[in-house]
Amino acid sequence: MPTATGSLVPVVSESPDVRHSAGWFILCCVTLMMSPEWSFGFSDSTMVFIPAGEFTMGTPAGTDGLADEHPQRFVFLSSFYIDRYELSNAKYFAFVSATHHRIPENANAASTLWIHGAPMPGIDQHPVVNVSWTDAEAYCRWAGKRLPTEAEWEKAARGTDGRRYPWGNQWDIALANSASFWAGRTIEFDSGADWDAFWVKGEGAQIAKSKGLNGEVLTLPIGSFPTSASAYGLFDMAGNVAEWVQDWYDPNYYKYAPLDNPVGPDRGAIKSMRGGSWLKPAVSLRTSDRDWGTMDSRPSGTGFRCATDAF
Repeated sequence: MPTATGSLVPVVSESPDVRHSAGWFILCCVTLMMSPEWSFGFSDSTMVFIPAGEFTMGTPAGTDGLADEHPQRFVFLSSFYIDRYELSNAKYFAFVSATHHRIPENANAASTLWIHGAPMPGIDQHPVVNVSWTDAEAYCRWAGKRLPTEAEWEKAARGTDGRRYPWGNQWDIALANSASFWAGRTIEFDSGADWDAFWVKGEGAQIAKSKGLNGEVLTLPIGSFPTSASAYGLFDMAGNVAEWVQDWYDPNYYKYAPLDNPVGPDRGAIKSMRGGSWLKPAVSLRTSDRDWGTMDSRPSGTGFRCATDAF
């Protein structure tokens, strides 16, 4: 990704050749600055530039959106960069190796996918899971980045046309790694009992046992669903793993949040997640869906991606 770090130099000669060269240089610079991959002093080919502007955030009351998504608002965001892919085990291993940060682990030993301080064979390009919000924040800070805000995440997933899913407005079980993908039909859970009946005692448990990593975890390599990329070209913005974001979670935040660059409540007890995961029902894969977890929880269905300012 090209980076511009200098400034334009005034023309001091009247030579036609010099004037032509200077004009060409200025034209190139202007063209470069208009490119969605250009910003002052930043370059990372694995990130996507999201331009400044308004987008539709949340869902209107009276629709099938959930209560914490109301009211729907037009939110303005400054430009930013966000990772094209969920963070892989390979990249997290580089971080752990360099910093001696703790490895990803789950309270259920079978859901822990790292062995002897490294990812188990064959999962380098799977998204890292079993990381807490503090783990995710530490990685992004080490990489010179940060976690995206909820608003940034939703714009990157939804685009400016208010789409219901990253790929468009029609649900398709074949376009994301979710409970529906594995079951071969649309799955919804109306209660915790429904969740247990599928994932603990029923069909989902059998699928995980036969096809999952360690017989437990059903992540897939990042970018496994290329036709479901968002309007900005981001992969796995629905399913595979849910993603930690920067904000504290407040179910009523949209009722009082600013309309310019919201960054979440000033304080809270739990952190926000977005995007749904391999464990989740269809409703959780909508671009407007909100989820949450305690800062120190390390779920087998949660990972992250990073963002950074664009200036």
